[in-house]
Amino acid sequence: MKHLQSFKYVRAIAASGSIRKAAETLAISPSALNRHIQTLELDLDIQIFERVTKGVRLTSEGELFLNFAMNQLSGFNRVRQQISAMKGLRVGELRVGISEDFDQSILHDMIAKFQRDHSQIDVTIERLMSQDALYRALDTQSIELALFVNPVLRKGIQILHGADVDIAAFVPLGLGLGKNDELRIFEFQGIRLALPPANTEVTKRIEAAIDKNRIDTLIHYRGPDMSRFLEHAFSAVIGISVVVNPGPAPLQISGYKRTSLLRREIGTCNFCLVGSDDHGLSFAAHAFQEIFSEAFQ
Repeated sequence: MKHLQSFKYVRAIAASGSIRKAAETLAISPSALNRHIQTLELDLDIQIFERVTKGVRLTSEGELFLNFAMNQLSGFNRVRQQISAMKGLRVGELRVGISEDFDQSILHDMIAKFQRDHSQIDVTIERLMSQDALYRALDTQSIELALFVNPVLRKGIQILHGADVDIAAFVPLGLGLGKNDELRIFEFQGIRLALPPANTEVTKRIEAAIDKNRIDTLIHYRGPDMSRFLEHAFSAVIGISVVVNPGPAPLQISGYKRTSLLRREIGTCNFCLVGSDDHGLSFAAHAFQEIFSEAFQ
């Protein structure tokens, strides 16, 4: 089991490209994780990671070791699930990556429903900022599935389910903007905006539209959990995000009017469940896919 922990550490670092970021997802200190990897490299007499300016990257030896590690982890999970199935149980792990430009309340509902029926399966969520992070995480099998806005298809990536959604804007009630429940880009003039993190699909679209229309505005906040930020904002801020509501109760924020950005100016987004075409889905991933598909039927 000690070796399995090392495999998971290497997988997490390879997926994030950073010991610090990997340590955050693994809930250990960066120094402890770095020492573990250094000890592993000494034991194996190889260099797994090359230290670069913005983090780390796998060496050629490290790529071989990662492939070995992933095969060992996959084999262990398959054996674990087979033994549990013989006992009439369903155990294992579900690892899901998410982009941060959609409101994540839908994710909480889906996980709660998933674990209601599969209480013995652990769930891990990893936040992914960019398309490259998505592909790297799926390729290294640090995640099995991803919930992503407008993923760009590449070899080895498959869309398991998708739904067209609007980009929503939450406008403070006192501003009087967004007539007919649609907000125009020119209405951002002189307004503070709260956007998802930089390099996410929604933020790139909004910033491009602002530049194209030569709007003088202030990006007041870039980060996750837009709705929670608005609940604590001390000044008038328009919050923008993809809001996914497969159920009958759309997300509302007290003190804000919910509108949509005009489609012909900003377009719609495709909210997708993404998986790897190169690796088969586990029982847990199949079960979560069914829940996602049912939610959007």
